[in-house]
Amino acid sequence: MEITAANFRSNCFKILDEVDKKHIDVVITKRGKPIAKLVRYETDSRSDPLLGGLPNVGTTIGDLTEPFEDAWELD
Repeated sequence: MEITAANFRSNCFKILDEVDKKHIDVVITKRGKPIAKLVRYETDSRSDPLLGGLPNVGTTIGDLTEPFEDAWELD
């Protein structure tokens, strides 16, 4: 959604409610030029959505710090 700065000023609270409920982004323009982007604030503090996404799914077998060259037959 794109709106002018004057429209944003006049309807600020309605626009904030719409961003919150519909999870939309609003680009605010001034004289036809984009100057700001209003996005819904996410309360999830994880910076990487994949970290912690699959808890207790895998297992570690053995010590990952041991050298593994001995386990391979090298010619």
